[in-house]
Amino acid sequence: MSSEAPSFLIIGAGVFGVSTAYHLIKKYPNASVTLVDRDAYDAESRVAASWDWNKAVRADYDDIVYCQLALEAQDVFKSDPLWKPYFHETGVYWICRSDYAQDVINNYKKLGRTADLAAYPIEEARKMYGGLFEDADYSGAKEVLINKTSGWAAAGDCLRAVTRKAIELGVKYVAAEVSALQVDKNRHCSGIKTAAGTILEASHVILCTGAYTPKLLEFSAATSGFAELRAGPRIVAGGITTGMWKVDDESYERFASMPVGFQGYNAESGAFIGSLPPTKDREMKWWGQTIFKNTREVLPGRFISAPPNERDYAQWKVSGKLKEDIQYASNVFYGKKSAHWTHEKHRICWQAKEDPLSRREAGLFKLSSVETVLLVSRCHEAAAWRPIGTPMILLDDLSTLADDLQEERLAHLEEKLDILLSGSLASHATRQQEHAFEDVAEPSEKSYSATPPGPELNKPPGHARLPSVMPESDESSLRPSPSDIAVGIGLYFKYCHRQPIWCFSREDVSDYGTLPGELACSIMVLTSRFSEKRDQLQLYSDSAKHLVMLRLASGTVDLTTIESLCLLSYSSFIDGNFHLGQFHLGLAFQLCRTAMLDLESVYAVDDPNTERKKRLFWSLQLLEQFYGRQNGLLSVPTDIWRPYHSQSHSGDRGDLDPKAPPLPRDELGCADPDEPGIWNTSVHLAWVWSQVRKYVSNCAHNILKEPWRHDSMYAKVLSDFMEIENRIPICHRYDSAKFYKRKIEELKVNRDYWAPWLKEQFTYHAIHTVLNHPFLYIVGAQHNPNLAIPNTFWRRSSELALLHATWIARMIDMAVDKQVPLADPFFGHAAAIAATVHLYYCCAAAPRLKYKSNTDFVKCKRFLKRFVNCSAACKALDRNLDKMTRMAAGPDSMDMEDWMPSKIYLSVPLMWEILQFSFTDDSHEASTAGLLDASLTPPVTGDDMSESPTLEIIVATSPEISINTADGGQEAPTMSFKASSHSARDSPWSTYRDEDSLAFHFTPWLYADSSQFISMGDMGYYDTQPAMGESRGMAWWEGDNFSNIMFNHF
Repeated sequence: MSSEAPSFLIIGAGVFGVSTAYHLIKKYPNASVTLVDRDAYDAESRVAASWDWNKAVRADYDDIVYCQLALEAQDVFKSDPLWKPYFHETGVYWICRSDYAQDVINNYKKLGRTADLAAYPIEEARKMYGGLFEDADYSGAKEVLINKTSGWAAAGDCLRAVTRKAIELGVKYVAAEVSALQVDKNRHCSGIKTAAGTILEASHVILCTGAYTPKLLEFSAATSGFAELRAGPRIVAGGITTGMWKVDDESYERFASMPVGFQGYNAESGAFIGSLPPTKDREMKWWGQTIFKNTREVLPGRFISAPPNERDYAQWKVSGKLKEDIQYASNVFYGKKSAHWTHEKHRICWQAKEDPLSRREAGLFKLSSVETVLLVSRCHEAAAWRPIGTPMILLDDLSTLADDLQEERLAHLEEKLDILLSGSLASHATRQQEHAFEDVAEPSEKSYSATPPGPELNKPPGHARLPSVMPESDESSLRPSPSDIAVGIGLYFKYCHRQPIWCFSREDVSDYGTLPGELACSIMVLTSRFSEKRDQLQLYSDSAKHLVMLRLASGTVDLTTIESLCLLSYSSFIDGNFHLGQFHLGLAFQLCRTAMLDLESVYAVDDPNTERKKRLFWSLQLLEQFYGRQNGLLSVPTDIWRPYHSQSHSGDRGDLDPKAPPLPRDELGCADPDEPGIWNTSVHLAWVWSQVRKYVSNCAHNILKEPWRHDSMYAKVLSDFMEIENRIPICHRYDSAKFYKRKIEELKVNRDYWAPWLKEQFTYHAIHTVLNHPFLYIVGAQHNPNLAIPNTFWRRSSELALLHATWIARMIDMAVDKQVPLADPFFGHAAAIAATVHLYYCCAAAPRLKYKSNTDFVKCKRFLKRFVNCSAACKALDRNLDKMTRMAAGPDSMDMEDWMPSKIYLSVPLMWEILQFSFTDDSHEASTAGLLDASLTPPVTGDDMSESPTLEIIVATSPEISINTADGGQEAPTMSFKASSHSARDSPWSTYRDEDSLAFHFTPWLYADSSQFISMGDMGYYDTQPAMGESRGMAWWEGDNFSNIMFNHF
């Protein structure tokens, strides 16, 4: 070694990595040795193949090189006090169907080793060990090899003990996920980059990464630009299933001292199967015969076998087919004795398998021409313990690496590997792998979710922070790696493209290397919530904002900078950080204004980016219409963006000059090129939705003119709504599109059309539902006595609210059934709105309506919960709906599956929060938007639910509902209603009586005890004396035609 102490970075803390670290620190005490693994060494569950209940420790190999190495390691297990406590010399019982037994015996003789080792005739072997293997499968067997000097080790315990010892000797242990190798333009590998963006460096990098190796090298090749880094066929990630049976006391006595069992097979039959003795916890283990791959596209166009993209490799999700493999394994050892055994645990063990056709290239080797990278990644037999200490035999000459890894010295190391990995290498195992190496679609059975996968939100998005020591603050150090960008772009086009934002096309971002840093980071901010990199969201966010500000400060803002702000804004809205989202959106608007992107004349200029500019501008408008703030003097008046303005409202835009920018070209799904595409029609409906949001905001502030008046906001919104609906092309309408008849594969291929189509449908029904929501008019009645007058509006509006809430539930069924990935939190909001309507009608008098409403309420709640892992905003919405549901039940216990109440209690503040998609959060991060100094922190006003007003909804006295055609359908039942408020000392469901209750007319089915309340903050309780009118005919939902009610015109 050179005078300067060397440094070693070992990636992977499985048996190879820990052994290498242990021997290095013993040989070079002054060296810096660092172990990096995705899991803590003492974690309860790890993905390392060597982290297991137990593994076989044996030297009975038919390959003499392996036999010699294993014998040396086995000697250590028997004598070294560090390993000895974990080794159990129980022997092995190998049922041989080839000359395997004789080959092993001859190897022992050649090596001059003596052992209690012999081959026995089958009939004699069956009687040994008390006839334990009497009922085993001996078909095709020649003899049984018994080696009483082999056995098994408590693998997980041993691995932890050696790791702990290595740390005591000076090895550093870092728990972090490695994303790529750091390889410079001179092909020198100086270290690794973690998923959190931290760089770790050393003079020597050693990969002991097991099943993760092919994926890591694939990402490293993409990051460095050196394609030769790819593992190719040399190393393949493979899985094998293990299973455990908890033995009873009687069985434990029989099996406690049993040998490790092996069923050896010829190449055409499959891989060998094993059975291990019970552990100290009395769990007996098998491994199966099926070795499988899991081939997936890890980068665009790059397919490799890799463990599932889950935190723990989905190792505990074992399919029924693989469980059958374990049952078969127990049967071939113990026959009828195993018929009643129940395998309580199953685990998929992911390992690095060498491809049989590329044996000579696997193992410890220099990765093509990239210097200083060593790879210790060889497959070990299914469930066979790789003896700790073995890798150091390969590293005896590691000291020669100190002098720049001279080629002749590295070649000397490779020559050693050729000896180990050449044709003499365990030929029987290789042949068996050729037969058993299957490629399976998925190692686990799981139901499809209509929403993207995502880690659970245990921490708020702002929890993670940049490391205390930042790398260089230029763009190259802040931008994600090309492999990360590639994954992020793939997720963007799956979950975000045209749903709702549409900034760029696939061609615009196909060259990852030329993407500006702020756009690359913004893509990662938006999409990391859909991957296992959720914990890096804040890191990417800080980098993106830093790079955007650098653009502003240097005066180099371009189109991609504004696109970055668009993505950051949408990400903040998804996370429920509406203040920060509005800041990004406002900044983007100001930059658009500076670039005059809000003027129609700009788009008349011949510019290759014209369409991209249009898409960006209208994407920003969509975000404003769905998530922009509705109150305050600085809020943007939504009227100015009315996409269609009919003559009846031309005065509203008479002073508008110049005109708004044109919509982008969008021909998807159109029969005529002159027709607007589906995304453009969703822009029009989004404008109406913004008006609906403004209407709700007005209602919340007690600004409500009778909705049936021609000059009311309700009438204006409905007029614009009908005008826009009238202009939607036939090809996009429900009956023409026939979404419900489309095949899943067709929907996947044409995701760019069907995602905005579903958004359009949900928006359409949500507009009707909110405009006619009974809650608005119950609460509004306290300020406008005219709402108490019986009229057609009460009946018609409540019917429309219920009808379209039912349609939202139906669209949810379709989206889930067709497996369409949806990520836009608006879908969750629409489901929550519909749920509040169904909650009203859970206490309807009509049994069929009550049952239907309960079913649809549960359906909407479950659909909303699909979004909570990816959206903090939906998580807050779900929390509010859960609170309101608990309050609705009153003091009675409630099981929503069969909840059929006679009355419910609705929280007024929670209803407003759900309808307006707002929620209170008293955290400092939320109140400052992660942006403001404490001196500018706006005051947080949280509603105390114990002081909040509620509405009591009770059933009508008549059990049946009918319509009296003689009165023109205008009569509504008279009723009394009461308000309720709560104090800390009173029960929320106690009632006070007041003789001066007012008579109110409400829906045909329900009475709302809302209140003649004096103010929203001070409501008294009033008694209820409902009275019903005459008998009426059937409502639409009670007749046989309920299931046939369809809005065929849209």
